[in-house]
Amino acid sequence: MLDFGITVQEKMEDYETKFLNELVLGEQISGEIVIGEFKALPMGKREVAEFYVIITDHGNRKKWVCEFTTSYYPETDNIYGEHGGVFYNFLDSLNQVVNNTPKNWQENYSVNFHKFRKTVNDNVSLVTVKTVQSPNEDAKTLNLEVIDATISKKSKTPDSVSIYDLADEDPIILTAYAHLRNKGDRITVKNIRFELKTLFDDKNITESAYQSALKELKTIKDV
Repeated sequence: MLDFGITVQEKMEDYETKFLNELVLGEQISGEIVIGEFKALPMGKREVAEFYVIITDHGNRKKWVCEFTTSYYPETDNIYGEHGGVFYNFLDSLNQVVNNTPKNWQENYSVNFHKFRKTVNDNVSLVTVKTVQSPNEDAKTLNLEVIDATISKKSKTPDSVSIYDLADEDPIILTAYAHLRNKGDRITVKNIRFELKTLFDDKNITESAYQSALKELKTIKDV
């Protein structure tokens, strides 16, 4: 009999599932974390991103399904965490646990969603999260605070990161990468920088996206 890698699926309907608006102050869960894809929705003259963070405790057969809604900027693929908000508190506490940054490390967070999702799903295997009171009086839900996290594998060292790796994680670099391939030009850091400058000069990307991409390129050697 050939093994095609088919796994036996657990009956997830047997799990006690709670949504963010059903959680009460002081509740806690430890389990696997998965960040789903986001859906961009119009809201007035701007867009918002909706996505789910799912934490599953297989041992106790419990699951939290937490929906996040944040401001979204399609030109950079960035989402925005406003100080005191649910996403801000979740990200800030996760960053504190994993990277040992101080609490409230930044006033607000602007985050490339694709990179954020990939990093968490690829590297963070388990988290412990508890509910805490939101500082916003008008908040409709409690905040989530990460108090522990297990890293599943070491991040790549700078020497092992390639232009392709960056393009796979950063949509702005991917755009420049695709332009070079379409023209048949060599894929080098120097040529990527030139393409990024052209995109910026033509107002196809913002200055913050341009500077962020240049910063990412500094992590690899030119060829």
